[in-house]
Amino acid sequence: MGLSERLRGKNAVLSGNFLVLLLTWVLMYSTQPIADTYSSLYILSLGATPFVLSFMFFVGSLAIAFVQFPGGYLADKHGRKWLIATMSFGLALGYLFFILAPSWHFIVLGMVIQNLCLIYMPAMMALMLDSLEPNKRGTGLNFQAVLVSLISLPAPLIAAALVLVNGEYVSPQSDFGIRIAYTIVLVAYLIAAILRMKLKETLVSNGNSGRPNILQAFREYPKVIRESWQVWGKVPKSAFYLFLTTIGINSLVAGCYIFFVIYATDVLKISGSQYALVMAFMYLSIALPAILAGFKMDVAGRKRFLVLGYLLYIPAMLLFVVADFYLLFVAFFLFGLGNMLRVNSSQVLLGDLVPRDLRGKAVGFLQFFLYLAQALVYLLVGFLYSYVAPWLPFVLLAAAAVPLGLLVVFKISEPTVKEV
Repeated sequence: MGLSERLRGKNAVLSGNFLVLLLTWVLMYSTQPIADTYSSLYILSLGATPFVLSFMFFVGSLAIAFVQFPGGYLADKHGRKWLIATMSFGLALGYLFFILAPSWHFIVLGMVIQNLCLIYMPAMMALMLDSLEPNKRGTGLNFQAVLVSLISLPAPLIAAALVLVNGEYVSPQSDFGIRIAYTIVLVAYLIAAILRMKLKETLVSNGNSGRPNILQAFREYPKVIRESWQVWGKVPKSAFYLFLTTIGINSLVAGCYIFFVIYATDVLKISGSQYALVMAFMYLSIALPAILAGFKMDVAGRKRFLVLGYLLYIPAMLLFVVADFYLLFVAFFLFGLGNMLRVNSSQVLLGDLVPRDLRGKAVGFLQFFLYLAQALVYLLVGFLYSYVAPWLPFVLLAAAAVPLGLLVVFKISEPTVKEV
């Protein structure tokens, strides 16, 4: 039995590959939020300002953008497995800079190293989509998202126990706690990298199955860009509009996300421990609606859930900017559910629209412009937050969700035949 037939086994929702990925996500996403919950406050304690924080993420996003074209090219030319397994070790070891950082400058260096290792992202998304049956993609990806939410549930509470002193972030005592959190993340990522060596290749052999030459891919950068661009002439126009809307909304969500904890604690006067409770509630409360949406998505279509995801950003952000402790629960529930529906349905649609042998380059093209736009939005959000009005970036996200959602409604259509 050939590889493609095995991947499309009769009633399998999860392939062996997807099971391995789930195990690695359990390790990574159960630990990463422990450090992420208060990471922005940690960076500020190392001497950064809110605008410097946005500049750091600007630099990190440029590093990711730079490697996406070669990553997509290598994923479709040489396969997915080697790139994912190898670069996962570099991603893990990058956390040493977060653990040992004497100033925010070391965090920037760690970010750049990790983000260069994320050259494997197009390969990862391509392998994930390859490993699910077309009519089970919604269920599979939403199951993954729900699992991630549930295993993330204890993370903010663990973070609060490690980091907070009398319910607040107090440097340097809190800094020591967050360094412990990053050490836990480092160990979990190393174990995940070892597990990813068990992945099986999903790209049918094309005569280039040897170990990819990464430096050669960078030397051929213009050719790589040209081949990636040509992909969009071979896929439906809906895929291109999905690309545009994803770039717009993802950039704003990422830019706002790094300021959530700062705005909540500095402006809304929410304590650090209350913020941890709200984050834990978000992970728990969105699980059931998301898994139900996953089953419906495979039957009723992906597009309506994509639109719903955009719409939920509007009340979420408008509530967030004026929230007290109790309204914050509602705002984060709407934000978390909207984000999960939007991300999962867009990934499923991408798999439906783009053929298997073009997915790496398509994702690489998408990720390049996504992270390039995200880098610029980080600077914009940092400037607005620091020098105009702290609430403005969140209202901007709510406002942008309207035209982007309408673009989805009128310009994106679901394919009658889904790509395998």
